[in-house]
Amino acid sequence: MSEVKVIEDREFFGRAIRGIWWLTLIRGILLILLGVYALINPLMAATALAQVVGFYLILDGAIAIYAGVAGQTPSRFWTTVRGGILIFVGLFVVGHPIIMALIHATLLVCLLAVSAILSGILEIYVAIRDRQEIEGEGWLILSGALAIGFGLVLLASPLAAGMLMVQFLGAFAVIAGISIVVLAFRIRTFGLRLKS
Repeated sequence: MSEVKVIEDREFFGRAIRGIWWLTLIRGILLILLGVYALINPLMAATALAQVVGFYLILDGAIAIYAGVAGQTPSRFWTTVRGGILIFVGLFVVGHPIIMALIHATLLVCLLAVSAILSGILEIYVAIRDRQEIEGEGWLILSGALAIGFGLVLLASPLAAGMLMVQFLGAFAVIAGISIVVLAFRIRTFGLRLKS
């Protein structure tokens, strides 16, 4: 490959990078805004997420009905029925987004709590059963007890824990957005270096 060709390729890639670095910047800024919104108003953020899920269910149901009616599936009747159910559920979710957000958050926290409790019980059981073969079974018992305690705390107030989880995700979105903004400026700098 000739030196002229390498220089032309560098200039081409430099122009391409300089032309699109701002898309990464916008993505980072939007993620920061979304995260701040979730931190400030977790219930509305959860409500918006519930509406997105509702619209997805409606669209998925419409596609299923189309596939069932058009005969593009082996089980036309059941595919059409499934599509109708998905549209009905989607309409309910879109029509009652706050209720669905509260149910989703509470259900998710309850599942997490039950999982933590069962995991803790299993850790304690294994530590007691295998105490002759393992070292440090006390730490395993302590870990199991902490997992059970964590699950019980979540079950004590699942709705508050759900809103806290939304805020945690909002904080994560802010951090991720900041790193994407930094990446966007690094991409721009790299594109400028390719120009010279």
